[in-house]
Amino acid sequence: MIRFLIFSLYSSFLLVSCAVYRYPEAVGMRESEMKELNTYYIDTTKAFVYRAKVNAFKQDVNGTLLVKALAADEHRIALVSDFGQTLFDLTISPDKDVVHFIMPDLDKKFIRKEIAGIFRTMTQRTFASSALMFSGKQHYPVYVSNDSYYLLKQREVDRITKTKGTKERFTVIYNDVNSGIPLGVTVEHQQLPITIHLFLDRNQSTL
Repeated sequence: MIRFLIFSLYSSFLLVSCAVYRYPEAVGMRESEMKELNTYYIDTTKAFVYRAKVNAFKQDVNGTLLVKALAADEHRIALVSDFGQTLFDLTISPDKDVVHFIMPDLDKKFIRKEIAGIFRTMTQRTFASSALMFSGKQHYPVYVSNDSYYLLKQREVDRITKTKGTKERFTVIYNDVNSGIPLGVTVEHQQLPITIHLFLDRNQSTL
């Protein structure tokens, strides 16, 4: 199953376009004051433990995901299956990734890059000085940082849309944010048949 996932993932990457993505209903971009975004996982005194349900290429994996901030911009991410097998254990920072362990079938450069990209987007704070403009109707604010679009609700990041070329690459959705803590997170990959559902385990977490 893992080998099939790797082959399918690599084949899909070959089809990605190089043009520029356009956010739905946006009519332009404006400069804004510098905005700090996605600060859910910057507190080094907290450890988030999520129950994880992963569906990839019609295969299901259930397990536990650990998210621990080592510094405001550095995170330890580990996923362990319900059978006790560590799938990966990474330290992710803005400009590099350190692999502590990754199961051999996942130990391919493009697989490591995709795993790191998803969880970097989920956990990494960013600063944006640009926001989208919308015409004719009220819209939640959307800030832009590089190739990511941050939609805010009640001044908190509600979702992040990661793009590549003209297409959405994947979306991170924060479900039921309570006092700055995402009780659930959903990752929907638009280019690959991958969906991740995370549900906070308060008993195992340090909050």
